[in-house]
Amino acid sequence: MNPSPNWQALEKNICDTLKEWELKIGYSKEPVELYYPKESLCSLLGLAEEDLLKEALASFCKEVKGRLGELRISGSQKNYCIRIPEDGSRYVKDHIKASPFLVKFLEAVRQPECSLASVEQVFCEFSGRVVKEKEEKAYIFYFEDAGIDEYVYCVEEDAFGLQYHRFTREDYQALYGKHHKPSVWAH
Repeated sequence: MNPSPNWQALEKNICDTLKEWELKIGYSKEPVELYYPKESLCSLLGLAEEDLLKEALASFCKEVKGRLGELRISGSQKNYCIRIPEDGSRYVKDHIKASPFLVKFLEAVRQPECSLASVEQVFCEFSGRVVKEKEEKAYIFYFEDAGIDEYVYCVEEDAFGLQYHRFTREDYQALYGKHHKPSVWAH
């Protein structure tokens, strides 16, 4: 087995996702199910070989049990479901602080009059070095400094307002083949 799977990266991703949901829809005492492609889990755990995934996930469950509770993992050849019990949601609510950027970003996108320019403004409030790329129907935003916020935001504007999807940088590269060095939009 890989000598030291990166349990912290997967735990952080789970906690970040639960906190994002809490900010968007409120705290829920219900168990939460998060779905991950096998490649995403391998990337988060730092595994070079996919056949080590089940063993790494079993170890991960033991590692985080005191914080996230008794996780249940089910999976297939391509996707895995991580079921986080109420204990895990409560832990995130009580112990994980919301990212100031994410709070401001979600406040902005919830506004009926929010536009792509509003999203740009929120990014610029947190850094003068923001990556902005135009895709077919969306704009991609992320910070050059991942310490501010490590995710890639794909933001679309349509007749109903703004919608966004949030990816890890690795998942974004895998999904969209972005291996080039993007230009940095300095504001």
